[in-house]
Amino acid sequence: MQLRNPVFYWLSLFFAILTLPLFAQDTEVQDADLADPVETADELVPKGAVYVNITDEELRERLSQLSGCLELKVHPVVKSYIRTYVQLKTEKTKTMLGKRLTYFPLFEDKFREHGVPLDLKYLSVVESALNPKAVSRVGATGLWQFMPYTGKDYGLNTSSTVEDRSDPVKSTDAAARYLKALYNQFDDWALALAAYNSGPGRVNSAIKRAHSRNFWNIQRYLPKETRNYVPAFIAATYICNFFQLHGLQPDDPDLDEQITRYIKVYEALSFKDIADATGVEYATVKNLNPGFRRDYVPPSTDGYYVILPERVMPAFVRYLNSLGNRTYALEGADYNSNANIGDGRYWHTLINVQQAELVEVLAQKHGCSADHLKAWNGLTSNYVYSGQVLKVWHPVYVQKHSSIRIEAPGNTSRTRRTEPAKSNNSSASGNTSAPASMPGTVPSGIREQVNPLAGQYQYHTVRRNESLDDIARQYATSVESLRKLNNLTELSVGMRLKIRQY
Repeated sequence: MQLRNPVFYWLSLFFAILTLPLFAQDTEVQDADLADPVETADELVPKGAVYVNITDEELRERLSQLSGCLELKVHPVVKSYIRTYVQLKTEKTKTMLGKRLTYFPLFEDKFREHGVPLDLKYLSVVESALNPKAVSRVGATGLWQFMPYTGKDYGLNTSSTVEDRSDPVKSTDAAARYLKALYNQFDDWALALAAYNSGPGRVNSAIKRAHSRNFWNIQRYLPKETRNYVPAFIAATYICNFFQLHGLQPDDPDLDEQITRYIKVYEALSFKDIADATGVEYATVKNLNPGFRRDYVPPSTDGYYVILPERVMPAFVRYLNSLGNRTYALEGADYNSNANIGDGRYWHTLINVQQAELVEVLAQKHGCSADHLKAWNGLTSNYVYSGQVLKVWHPVYVQKHSSIRIEAPGNTSRTRRTEPAKSNNSSASGNTSAPASMPGTVPSGIREQVNPLAGQYQYHTVRRNESLDDIARQYATSVESLRKLNNLTELSVGMRLKIRQY
């Protein structure tokens, strides 16, 4: 979080122990700070996992395998944070590690755009545990924990309908610009990170008192939370790269929340509009777009970013163009390929590794992220080696959504979920998965969806500070229609409104 104004100096000190940049509670208010670092954190024993004993030498060797913008130093505070990830906050760590597959590719794209080191993506782990709705007790919000005034400086606005600090695209763009500005000021990434947490003024003051520009030399002159901030970043970097060695199994999201794209939209749209136009589950639309407070995209002359599974982008753009207000176009991919193959949503190719190289380099060659490639193949190293066969998932593009859907044989559930393989020892001989059907034939598993709710009503429970106009826009209906359907004269909190008949 950024506390730049001197007025907040004593307040920030008071909250140094109360605010934790690592884990958000279920209520979306972050936990208290971690305990003071302990010297006996060698034995890290995660619940239900294999006993792991880590020494300074082992930790130093593992960190030496990682390249980044600052020195990954072994320090008691680093080990204390690692212990918290592995042993004390195991379930929250698993959730966070799963979310990296949704957010890290987006972070990397934005950081490349602004010339920021890619390993700074781990800073969001420190700030919010990759929870876009995390709110600290001093009001810092979102993946990057912007305070209101700093957020506004970087174009992040807050209203009754949107919270830009929770928008993954806008907040990441702002974080990249802010981090770059801090680096330009201090010419050192460790100092830039310290300034991101406590403000440039405090870092400059610590530099003067210590007569040094080395973070580890000025550390004792910084506020307690900032003193531990770079060690926390090192621990986050470690856990995201070596979690498997501690028996942690991430809660990986569905591929629809891993392979995503975003587009700027100017028209008013409800999440229901988006779900109906694309066939994506309402919950998925909501999960991918946490910056909208009322489950709809308000109209805007500047536009708002909508994030969706990449596979449905052609159908979504087609729907946007049907509104007739402006023309939308897709860029950067062949959205006409891959029809009628795989399971109806995703298909895969197999990579036969010819020589040892970094996972990141191989991933770039095949148009995916290193985190995806490692997760899809259960890789525990940042290197791949000759003879390995790796799987890469690709979307089957939906050009226009209809009520007819393709399902895998024997699957009768409403939601199709594709589980990426966890093994990197595949011996398949082909380079592409077999198509689900041949062109011109009716694929097995096609069925017409039947609405089991026919004749029933969709309802909405009125929330605090919610107007009838808000509700109408959220469900793409009119105020007059809601009034007639509910014989409505007055709106009150807790009232259950009929929205429409199925």
